[in-house]
Parts: sequence; C-alpha cells; structure tokens
Amino acid sequence: MLFVLLALEVSFAAAGPCTGACPKLSDGLYCPVNDVTEHADVNRDVKLIKELLSAGDYAAAKDVYTSGNFSSKGLGEMRTLQDLAQKDMTSGGKYTNVFYSGALALYGSINAVWHDPIIACLDNASFCAGKSDDFRQYIINKGLIGVVTAYVTYEMGAAVWKAEQGQLEDTNAAYAWDEAAAFYVGNIAAVIGDGYTGSAPGNLYSPYEFNWKRDSDFPDGISTHTEAIPLLNFGLMNVRGSYNAPNVQAAQLAMYKILSIAAIRSAIKYGWKAYGDGSFQEKYLAEGWAYWRSASGYISTVNRTAVEQVDAIFDLSQTSFTADAACKVKNLVESMYADLGITCAMVGKWKDAPTGGCLDSVCQDAVNMSLPDGSTTYADTCEAKEISNAPSASSFALLLVAAAGMVALG
Repeated sequence: MLFVLLALEVSFAAAGPCTGACPKLSDGLYCPVNDVTEHADVNRDVKLIKELLSAGDYAAAKDVYTSGNFSSKGLGEMRTLQDLAQKDMTSGGKYTNVFYSGALALYGSINAVWHDPIIACLDNASFCAGKSDDFRQYIINKGLIGVVTAYVTYEMGAAVWKAEQGQLEDTNAAYAWDEAAAFYVGNIAAVIGDGYTGSAPGNLYSPYEFNWKRDSDFPDGISTHTEAIPLLNFGLMNVRGSYNAPNVQAAQLAMYKILSIAAIRSAIKYGWKAYGDGSFQEKYLAEGWAYWRSASGYISTVNRTAVEQVDAIFDLSQTSFTADAACKVKNLVESMYADLGITCAMVGKWKDAPTGGCLDSVCQDAVNMSLPDGSTTYADTCEAKEISNAPSASSFALLLVAAAGMVALG
C-alpha cells in the first residue's frame, strides 16, 4: 500500500497505560488516563478511505476497510473498520448495549446494519450496482461514521460492565471509557480553531465532528458536541477508583441522546435535500439514509413502528422523493422526542428550512428536559502540547515494515 508512506511525522506514544503524560484527543479538553492514541487513529482510516474514494480508487479504499492502515492493536495486528462493523457489541451477552441490540432487532443481523451496504458500494454490487459515485461514496463515507459511532457505545458498555465487576483501576473500566472517547472524538488536529469551539474544521472524520456539523445546521438547538465532552469526562470520573453507577448511567444515557439528536437532525435535513425542491437528489437520499441509521436502532427501542416508517421513506431503491415525504420524516421523529427523553428545543430548527414550509417551525414541548451538566474538571495526566497530525509510533513502525517489504519486492 503505497499510500501508507505519506505519513512522515510521528507521535511517539504506545497504546495502553500512559508512560508520562497522556496525549489528548482532537477536542483538546478531555484528558484520557490511558494512551488511546491507536484507538483514536481509526478515524484516520475513515479519512483515508474518503480520500481514496475521491480519487476513484475503490480497491484501495476496500483494502483499508478490510485490512486497516493507521490503528494498530499491537504485535503487527491492525484494528480495522470491518472488524468494528462486524463486532458482537454485547460480547456474547455480557455487556448491555441497546444501540447494538436495537439495531440487531431492527435490521436482522449485525452485517446488515453496516458491513453489507458498505461492501456492496465498495464492490459496485447489489443495490449499489450502477449507482453514481456520489451515491456510493455517501453510503461508504457516512456509513463508516455510523460504524465508529456504534463502537463508541460498545466501549461505554464495556466500561459499565467492568466497573460493575469492581475493575476500577485506570487500566480496566477507565480504559474502556477512554476508548469510547477516543473513537468518538479522534485525534486529528483541527485545521482551524481549537477543536471545540467555532465552526467544525472539516478534517476530523469522527462521530464528534458529525455531531458538530449538525450543531451548525440547527444553531438554536443544543450544541451536542460541546455537551458530549464534559459528559464523557463525568463518566470517566465515576469509574476511577470507585463506581457511582447512577452517574455513569446518566452519562451513558446522555450520550445516547446526543447521538440520537444528530441522527434526527440529519433525517430532517436530508429528507428535504433529497426532495431537492422537486428535483430528486439521489446522493442526499444516501446521506440521509446513512446518518439516520447511525442511531435508528436505538431510537427504535422507543417506537419501532415510527422508525420503520422513516426507514421506508429513506429506502435506497427509491427514484423520487416528495415534499410530503420530507414533512412526514419531521413529524415522525418529533413524535418520538418525549419517549427518547429529548425535546423540540434540544433539536432546534434547521437553519436552511424553507420559509413557511413544514420545516420552518419547531414543535412545542409538553415538559422541559435537559442533559446532565457533566464535568469540566479534567484529569491532570495530559500533555499541554498540540496534537500531532501523524500516526502513532507503532503505526509508523508498521509503515516502515511495509516500506521495507515493497523495497524487497522491487
């Protein structure tokens, strides 16, 4: 893989307990108590796949999906997005993960959630055969954000289980929670801003940035990405040394709500964009499908019928999309807010909603609800220096091995 040689700088950190100061993530605030650089590096694979697809190299993109590139598990084994997509996220029923179990019940198998659609579009097969590059690439690129989002919920479930077993050392429950934060945020340095405030930089390729973009689309709703960081920190604080189950569960549930809000906002936005003012936009159907699916499994646990109706509206076989369908999406998702524990005010209004149309209003809340505050008292084990844009040391070592192999092959 020649493209692995493009990484020239190195951040010398190994996965596991920190030796010295722990590297921070892209947000620059959350302080892991373990070095989770390699876990965060999986979002670099998402970025690389997007770049390869933009160049038209589907074969190389598939190789990154199936074999990995930046995220090492150690001893020469790579963490792959395919492995994440095919993971049993209850670990054989040991962990509780309603994101996984909801999606499994809704779509029939774990492969059907993400892996099968992604492979179909990488291979130009099945429902993706003959589709435009825009359509195929939106399914793949946005689907990979969904894959990583699901894995965030897996690691939170792992942290809860370990804490319940009394595994409260930093290298146990806290490590799993740090991994959840790493997958959610990533560790690519923002090309603009500070990684937390202002406009989304557009180069992070993580669920965190996906949430950030929807925050910008719905500016009068809550800022999910800035809410998430203190919540993740609050969860970490409550699995270190002692376990406060209500606090951890509150943080976990609040993260579920944040992920649901991002999916709901996407369904509202891309339903209308798929309609395209009467000119069907296939690529936005694909984008709406993928982003909605990032939390539809969990949302279905409160109202499966309504979720199935939204799924049918975003069915990828469609060749048209009506204004009525876009309006129906909004009505359906709004009908589930109370049961999800979110509000109309939290979701807000799409900034580009056509004046006077069905999207140009925000539903009325029967009760007031809010997310927990979280905590901004971050651990004191982290470096103050800027995050490197380079892969970690173990990833770089693998790049050198690959380079040596290519030289040997002539």
